[in-house]
Formats: sequence, structure tokens, C-alpha cells
Amino acid sequence: MTISSPPAKTLTESQREQYRDQGFILVKGVLSAERIDAYKSRAREFAHGSMPPGSEKMVIKDVRVAKGLVKPDDPEKGLWKFMNPDQYDPLFAAYPSQPALLDVVQDLIGPDIKAFLVMFIYKPPSLDFVHPYHQDAYYFYFEPHDDCLGTWLALDRTGPDNGTISVIPGSHKWGLLPHSEQEGNSKIFGVQGYDGHPDEVTLDLDPGDCLFFHSRLLHKTGSNTTSDRHRRVMTVHYASSRCRPAGVNPYEPIQFRLVRGQSYDGCI
Repeated sequence: MTISSPPAKTLTESQREQYRDQGFILVKGVLSAERIDAYKSRAREFAHGSMPPGSEKMVIKDVRVAKGLVKPDDPEKGLWKFMNPDQYDPLFAAYPSQPALLDVVQDLIGPDIKAFLVMFIYKPPSLDFVHPYHQDAYYFYFEPHDDCLGTWLALDRTGPDNGTISVIPGSHKWGLLPHSEQEGNSKIFGVQGYDGHPDEVTLDLDPGDCLFFHSRLLHKTGSNTTSDRHRRVMTVHYASSRCRPAGVNPYEPIQFRLVRGQSYDGCI
């Protein structure tokens, strides 16, 4: 079966100006309905045990499920995310290279692009969990952060009732803020004091819509208060291949993959 993709996206000057000023843009219809269904179907196969050989490390369960405090009636309701599924599965491996993503990224950070940290992220029905405000650049030991961005693509209708994303426009200009470990979950860090910020924007996304956001933009996701609706998203980060390592990375090394343009000696 051939899965179609939407036509390439070209940003207007107004959209580029919004990104420079506010740190994000929302682009409609980046992923086709057929491709959305393909990713959700493949993830469901993973959740029900049909996984590529050696891919066990990509499965990250909800912390309550991992501790045995909750036993979901469906394996997908017990998952937090699949980490780097592109390293194990050809369908996900092709995700970062789609022109509808890369053409927007090129408009924002230039023609030489490396992709990293592909994730399929769940927020199942009735999951009362807020991922606090944070900056992705906190985890990235390379520079400049101005040449790095994240993408957050909705695979389901996503709004305030089922765990959508909120951002604080312009916060990418504030520098890197202090982060602290979230109580009860050593894998999540956030910044304090920004909930309810007067400039906060909570976004509504249709399936296939994609948020492109600066690596220092403050963003968070809310709880899924619905009883029957998933909130599944695909994320991947991109950086200019001209970025250079900076400092000692205390986290697991990032695996960068060239997806457009060329690499440079001494760079990521």
C-alpha cells in the first residue's frame, strides 16, 4: 500500500516573524490521514507485544503502571511513550525525513538539518498527570539553541480536555531557566512559578497539525480528563548540523541523523 503525504509546506514571512517573536508556529495538515492511521496502528502492535527484535528499551511505561499501582485494561493505557522507535522500525525511521516537516524546519533553522529524539507519546484516557513547564534545551548539550527546535504533531484531536500543549509566547528569549526534578518522577524536570502565566496559550490541534517550537520555549501538557479519548502525538527534534557540542552531557548520548543538507567537522 502506498501512503500519501501532504504537499510540502512553505512558511509565509508572517509565520517566520511569529516564530522569531513568539518562539512557535502551528502548521495545519502536516500529516495525511493515511499516515496518521499507519503510525497509530504500528504503535498499537508494539503495545500488544508485536515488537522488533531488541526494541525493549524503547518502551517507557506510565510510572504508576511501572510501580504496579495501576493495572490498565488495555496495554496502550499503561504507556507513557516509545522512545526512539525510528531506531527499530522502518515506518518510524522515515518519519523525520518527510518534506512537509523538513521544509518548515529549513525555513526556520537553515538547510543543513539533523534529527534526533523521535518519540511516540501517549496520554491515555483518565490520566491525571501534568507534564510541567520546561525547556527542551535543558537537556541539549550543544549550541546555539537558537538553531534547534522541537515538533509536536497531533495524531488525535487534541484540546484542553485531553492533555494538549500550552506555551508561553516569547519565553524562548528568557535564556535557560533553572529546572528541578518533579516530585515522584526522577525522569521529569520542570521550572517553577509559571503555571497560570498571563501570556499562556493553550492550543487546539486537529489530527495532522504540528507545532514547531524553539528549544527554549516554555511548554507543558495537561491531564487527559476524558473517559474514552486517547491523546497520541509524534515528536522529533531538529538542529542545524552546524551546531557544536558544549559541555559534558550527563544524559544518554544523543544520536543525531542527517536528514537534509550536509554535516560539518567538529559539529554535532
